[in-house]
Amino acid sequence: MASLEVLGSSKVWKYLGIDIISNQQGKRGVKVTNSDNLKQVHGSLHGGIIATAIDTAMAVAVNEAIGPTQYAVTVELKVNYLLPVVDSDIYAFAHLVKEGKRLLIGTIDVFDENDNLVAIGSSTFSLITRRQDTE
Repeated sequence: MASLEVLGSSKVWKYLGIDIISNQQGKRGVKVTNSDNLKQVHGSLHGGIIATAIDTAMAVAVNEAIGPTQYAVTVELKVNYLLPVVDSDIYAFAHLVKEGKRLLIGTIDVFDENDNLVAIGSSTFSLITRRQDTE
């Protein structure tokens, strides 16, 4: 759980209004609180913010799956935008499809407040072993 606390304390997550949440089934994901600062010029939530929700939801799933001697970084991200999001927060939940020795691959669903599926994504994270201090 400590790694999720570290993720949630990220300055960029706080700046963008991203929080780690759990759905009714207890699955963890992320919520992005919509604001005027996150909208594109036509009034809907910017696609880059939705992509960030996909990336951060995958980070939550990956960090729940790995041990304290490892961390992971995004190496691939794909997004399909299905519906515009205007006046709703968004919620993203990842499902790990493959947990290999070096790569973790997942799919991510993004919903609005009315449970409409607004985007789907897939992502690959690369595992990295933390260096131990050699003093």
